[in-house]
Amino acid sequence: MTDLFNKLYSQFLNGKTDLKAFRDFKESLNHLPDNELSGRMEAHWNENNDYPVMDASRKREIHRRLRKEINLLKDNQSIRWSRVAVAAAVVAVLAVSVWNFALLQKQLGAEAPFLAEVPAGNKVQLTLPDKSSVKLNSESSLSYTYMNGKRVTHLEGEAYFHVSKDKDHPFVVQVGDLNIEVLGTSFNVCSYRDCDLVETSLVEGSIRLYDSRSPAESFILKPSQKAIYSKNNRKISFHRTDNVKETAWTQNHLVFESEKLGSVFHKIERWYGVKINLLCPEILNDRISGSFKNEQLPYVMEALKIQYGFNYEITGSNITINKSNKH
Repeated sequence: MTDLFNKLYSQFLNGKTDLKAFRDFKESLNHLPDNELSGRMEAHWNENNDYPVMDASRKREIHRRLRKEINLLKDNQSIRWSRVAVAAAVVAVLAVSVWNFALLQKQLGAEAPFLAEVPAGNKVQLTLPDKSSVKLNSESSLSYTYMNGKRVTHLEGEAYFHVSKDKDHPFVVQVGDLNIEVLGTSFNVCSYRDCDLVETSLVEGSIRLYDSRSPAESFILKPSQKAIYSKNNRKISFHRTDNVKETAWTQNHLVFESEKLGSVFHKIERWYGVKINLLCPEILNDRISGSFKNEQLPYVMEALKIQYGFNYEITGSNITINKSNKH
């Protein structure tokens, strides 16, 4: 385990980790207690002269940021402690990488990537090397690199961006073939792997959208507008939207607006890091509107049970839903 950890950690710090290797790295962390992980990270850093010296003040700042992030994760009581431990370990690696990213770029070249991945049931607030801030929703991944004069990110899942202004270096979010280019603005992007649609909602500023296969044809999005792009037919449409609703998830507010129950169950799985086994599929197309803010999973399930009359059982991270015996 030590050799594997050192190899993957070295690749990570030297900007040679792709998303698959990062996932392997995260998996290797599952077997390490937090105190052992911290010790190995610091020892590996200090044993390699290629990395900047980590002085006492830097260590204290990293520890302060780690405690803050880990406590935020522990505040979500619906997360199992084992999941919190894994998430905290990943946050620890990310914090060290972010803190030293600027210095590493000078030594390793401008194209050293930044990688982040968030498991189901968690959310993470990140500060990118250019000082832009990003909040990643559960089951989301993000990579960031400086390339050809642009700040380029690749997103899978959902993220809320607040981009630092830099007119000489545009910020580009790439979601498949869709490119979202900005200079400085705030916007939300949602594009999960199992969904055909890429939804982009602009809060402030302006953004330009274009398909990489036809970059000459671009579209400008205005505040309180939402662009919906289909990955399959490559069509794009525009709609007025409510930014409070679009970004509600960043405030731990789970919102449904005339959504099919099947979609709601899927969001609950992602939000709480659980798996739902539905034994009464006839209710999948029923629609629901409502919201839950900072609510624990049993409360959410009880509210849905009362409205739709089903029974459910929670066993660990699994939920079984079936028909009610009442007539």
